Amino acid sequence: MGSLCKLKTLILSENNLNREITELIDVLSGCNNSTLEHLNLGFNKLGGFLPNSIGNLYNLQSLLLWENSFAGSIPNSIGNLSNLKELYLPNNQMSGTIPETLGQLDELVAVDVSENSWEGVLTESHLSNHKNLKELTIFEFSLLPDQTLVINISSEWIPPFKLKYLSLRSCQVGPKFPAWLRNQNELNTLNLRNTRISGTIPDWFWKLDLELDQLDLGYNQFSGRTPNSLKFSSESSVSLIGNHFSGSLPLWSSNVSSLNLGHNSFSGPIPRDIGERMPMLMDLNLSYNFLTGTLPVSIGNLYGLLTLDVSNNYLSGEIPELWELWDGVPNLLLSVDLSNNNLSGELPTSVGSLTVITFLLLSNNHLSGELPSAMQIAHTSVILISEATGFLGIFRGGFDKQCQVFGFCSYDQICLMGAFHHDFAAFLLSTYWILHRIICQDLFPLVRGI
Repeated sequence: MGSLCKLKTLILSENNLNREITELIDVLSGCNNSTLEHLNLGFNKLGGFLPNSIGNLYNLQSLLLWENSFAGSIPNSIGNLSNLKELYLPNNQMSGTIPETLGQLDELVAVDVSENSWEGVLTESHLSNHKNLKELTIFEFSLLPDQTLVINISSEWIPPFKLKYLSLRSCQVGPKFPAWLRNQNELNTLNLRNTRISGTIPDWFWKLDLELDQLDLGYNQFSGRTPNSLKFSSESSVSLIGNHFSGSLPLWSSNVSSLNLGHNSFSGPIPRDIGERMPMLMDLNLSYNFLTGTLPVSIGNLYGLLTLDVSNNYLSGEIPELWELWDGVPNLLLSVDLSNNNLSGELPTSVGSLTVITFLLLSNNHLSGELPSAMQIAHTSVILISEATGFLGIFRGGFDKQCQVFGFCSYDQICLMGAFHHDFAAFLLSTYWILHRIICQDLFPLVRGI
């Protein structure tokens, strides 16, 4: 093992290594003058605690230990790694507090300690010397009921760095919007999902002139209106779900591919030109708001759409021929949820153009007539939940032969009729979808917004 003292790079990632690393680190750090600069042990089954001797790898520039089973906290000796630029510890079983000695690493560019079980308080002392920091990811397990890690940074503090990527999901950041972001005008990704922030977003944030890849402010207590001034880069995503935003729907850059504004208090009509102004949309969720008016015909111009959810609003009128131009055009629309509105009339014949539709939810409207004949010979199985009065149809289809051997997927007709409560229906559909993916090895992505 003595020859390891001359190593500069050690990469053992993506194997089945399953022991502790104390002995390895002790050997590497026991060299009189360790030359190791890059250590990558990611995507293994390594466990145990990170030894204090890791702080003796003085020349280390990157430490990549993601996707393992390490436990315990980060040793205080991490502060000795004065040359460290990359620290990646996500998806382990680590816990405890994040040491303040992390703040001594003035060469750090990227820190990712997400998907662990941190607790305690993180302050500006942890970040005060990171003049080169570009990426900071400290989010908690998303399934934890409470935020055990508190981000308590003074509103007067001005960071010495300019972040490009920031994710503090499921940490306690609130109750106020973090004022220390007011000079972060180079952000590409901002994720403050489920961080207990309330109130309005300050005006200075909208004026940072950001061009974002991702904006996720979901599941907080934000209120107020959202201006249309934000800019987004190609194939970007926006999620404001689960807040109290109000006013008219914001339509941002034409580059946005995923827009989730569900569970808010937006009101007024869906803009008639939404299909022209946001032509790259693949996922659109406007559910559980106070939207009125009719469904815009321009939605039919969204040829890349995968999921559409406008349920639980006050939309009225007939469902327009949204997809009349889709006949013969390849499309991947998997889920359409128009339930719990005031829609009336017959289902448009252009629905038959949706060749891979998997979920069609129409309950609690005032629809009538029969399913278009094109749907009755469709090649994809659909669960149709329809209200008990007025709307009746037969849907035929089937899963592929590979799945039929499991029995669960052998049905060629799935039709659920009745006035189901929407939450129960959503649970039923999402459970069915997950089971189908597990049992039938479905290649489609999970339907979002259900």
